[in-house]
Amino acid sequence: MSLRPAELEQLASELNRELPQSVIQKVHAPTTTRVYLELRTPGRSTTVLVCCDANAARLSAVAERPANPPTPPAWQSVLRRELLGAKLEETQALPTRRTLVLKVSRKADDGTPIHRSLVLEVSGSPGLYLLTDKGRVLAQSIPVREGLKLGATWLPLEEAPVKDTPSRLQSDHEHLRLAHGAELLFATLEQKTWVDARRGPLLAKLKRLERTRQKVLAEADRTSQATRMRVEGELLTQNLHLLKRGLTSVRVTRYAEDGSTDELTVALDPKRTPREEVDWRFHQYRRLLRGADFAKERLRQLDADEQALRGDLAALDTAPPEAPSPGERRSKPQDSKLPPYREYRGADSRIWVGRGAVHNDSLTFHVARPFHVWFHARGVTGAHVVVPVEKNASLSAEALLDAAHLALHHSDAKGEPRGEVSYTEVKFVRKGAAPGAVTFTREKTINLRVDPERLKRLLATAD
Repeated sequence: MSLRPAELEQLASELNRELPQSVIQKVHAPTTTRVYLELRTPGRSTTVLVCCDANAARLSAVAERPANPPTPPAWQSVLRRELLGAKLEETQALPTRRTLVLKVSRKADDGTPIHRSLVLEVSGSPGLYLLTDKGRVLAQSIPVREGLKLGATWLPLEEAPVKDTPSRLQSDHEHLRLAHGAELLFATLEQKTWVDARRGPLLAKLKRLERTRQKVLAEADRTSQATRMRVEGELLTQNLHLLKRGLTSVRVTRYAEDGSTDELTVALDPKRTPREEVDWRFHQYRRLLRGADFAKERLRQLDADEQALRGDLAALDTAPPEAPSPGERRSKPQDSKLPPYREYRGADSRIWVGRGAVHNDSLTFHVARPFHVWFHARGVTGAHVVVPVEKNASLSAEALLDAAHLALHHSDAKGEPRGEVSYTEVKFVRKGAAPGAVTFTREKTINLRVDPERLKRLLATAD
């Protein structure tokens, strides 16, 4: 979903009408797809969000902006240098090209005017670009349009037919009513996406739990089988004189508590001695009884797990928690069962990415096998990445590219269009002095050009 052509024109008109000559007082870019501009008009400050997130690209008015992360994206410094103190001269809509252009200007130290444009594309793969007065790209969101890079000349999207569709922008705000309506529309969509992303894993866990329950129920139902083994063992002990090696069965008399009797045929293993037949049955009796007791305890734990999962689902359905603000990570409860890695699904392989420095050590030196393939972004700090291939199996070209993309993304080179990634077998990696620090040999290096679509596909598979 994206802003419609009519909505682009409405937003441009509203900003030109209600924020004329407003001054940009603050610029925040907590992610590589969002820019928050605090605009000042006489007696009022307004925060405008310019966002090119997939399926939620928009220009909107927000009540408050999120806190910046400890290390904001590099383009924030460029945006601040070029936009702080500038006046919003005009907001221009290009409906046939699904684009909004915020034109600003400021004065240089010598008094000459400097003109800049902040361009938002909402169609196809949305993008956000800061341009010079000549149209040269000074800063851009990530991912970017194919073929467009820093220093290049920005060209507008191709024209597309404009459909006569009604506007969806409504809100109760008197000031920037439509811009607040845009935030309400897309923030609601983002929250639903956030909730659905958490509901899916919970439902998957419930399905796995039910499959486990069926297996455990079968184990718990072995009490009667254990009792039969005990009874047979006792009968064979009483009739040990009837047993001989080589027999396949023996018929014995069973006495009930009421004095009645019945004949019972007990199957035998011709390879066992009489004493082995008796011992084997009592051994099976104890084993089955222990398994049944363990299964009953496991069922109680599964019931508690199911109750907790259903409680989490009910919380999502009745009172969905507010999605984390862009650019800030919501802390997760510490869970001792949590593996030291995040698992991603490549085209034809699983890929493990260490969660942190200590987790990197645990992944590489405790979880990974010697023949697994280990990746790391070259020359920068980053996560250990492991592809758990089978022994003596070769790494496919697709798995190589997938793992290299994740290694570069989970490093200090995140967001760069290119980078080098080294890889080798785990057995050639040696632990260093500091947590996460390693040395390695027999490595190969791939000079990677980041494919935004591949990276997007990989990140969507995170477990």
